[in-house]
Amino acid sequence: MASDIDIAVIGGGVIGCAVAWELSPQGGQVFLFEKNRGITQGENQSTRNSGVIHSGIYYDQETRPNKASLCVSGNRLLYDFCRDHKVPAVKTGKLIVATNEREEEVLDIYLGRARENRVPDVEKISGRKAEQQEPNVKARAALMVPSAGIVDPVSLVYRLYTLASGKGVQFMTETEVIELDIDNARTLITIKYPDGQTDQVRARIVINAAGIEADCMARLVNPASPYELDPVRGESYKFYGHRRAELELRGTNIYPTPESVITPHGRHFTVGIHLTPTFGDLAWPPLIGSTVTVGPKLVPVEDRNAWAGEPTPGTIFAEKARSYFPGLRDEDLEWHQAGMQARLKGCPDFVIESDPVYGGFINLLGIDSPGLTSCLAIARETAKEVKRCLG
Repeated sequence: MASDIDIAVIGGGVIGCAVAWELSPQGGQVFLFEKNRGITQGENQSTRNSGVIHSGIYYDQETRPNKASLCVSGNRLLYDFCRDHKVPAVKTGKLIVATNEREEEVLDIYLGRARENRVPDVEKISGRKAEQQEPNVKARAALMVPSAGIVDPVSLVYRLYTLASGKGVQFMTETEVIELDIDNARTLITIKYPDGQTDQVRARIVINAAGIEADCMARLVNPASPYELDPVRGESYKFYGHRRAELELRGTNIYPTPESVITPHGRHFTVGIHLTPTFGDLAWPPLIGSTVTVGPKLVPVEDRNAWAGEPTPGTIFAEKARSYFPGLRDEDLEWHQAGMQARLKGCPDFVIESDPVYGGFINLLGIDSPGLTSCLAIARETAKEVKRCLG
């Protein structure tokens, strides 16, 4: 006989853990199911990204209103959380660099968008001023975005996990959700353990935070769910600045002017191959180290589990980066990592909504970038949706 619980969260990435933490003070039984062997172990989006804290400058109100609003509010919430709970995070600022007249015109579009989204203190500066801030950067002009930064994603996920655990959330790792059915206005969840044994629980509310598997979970409950993953792998390289002292960054995120990328399912926006500083260690207070990640490059793939495979040659990354960071040589780059993004076909925004047929099943779909930045804001929106579902 299935056990009854109040709330089930499917997925133990940064979104699932943030939701669990947000819901934990509200009372009731909260269980989180994660198929990997640990919350910060395994192949997931949360631990395979550049760790950038975005500001909200890229997302238009017409096609990506959730990203536009939740990135801006999430930015503030994340810095406060990291300060209060000693998670490594630094407000490095960001330079979005234009190298020619056409790119400078694009900067003006994003400057207007920053003002529309109320991103604080964004300023267009001259190429000379950009080069004074980061001498190895080549620029005609740039946007200076002070609220951008970096966070250690693994530390963030782990801290959310420990805080939620301390509030009574039950984390069930190595527990895969294999079937979902509606049973008397509740969701019947069939789970499988590592030894192949199965069990069932019945939840009043289910939050689907399963990342790249979230569309599959949505269809288990409602086969008519219109959402489908558009699998894209993000590949990154890195270089060690201390090996060439003249190449070191002073600690700023460096981005090219945004560009578009074509996948089998249409044209998508991308921030381009960028340079991201990293932490020297995870001591407190956190310090910027000399290693810089270069990427990601977005590669359309057919298989949502295509984490591995032959990576794009580093020479392509170096060539892209040299347009605004001319000192970089091909041989400076070493392979870093690849990660899958939870992007949806034909839907560029976050989807945060109850299933239209089964209202107690809340979908968090398409949580790609800036999902890390927005995680706490997404959790708050999810808590509001839970409250609506409970009446």
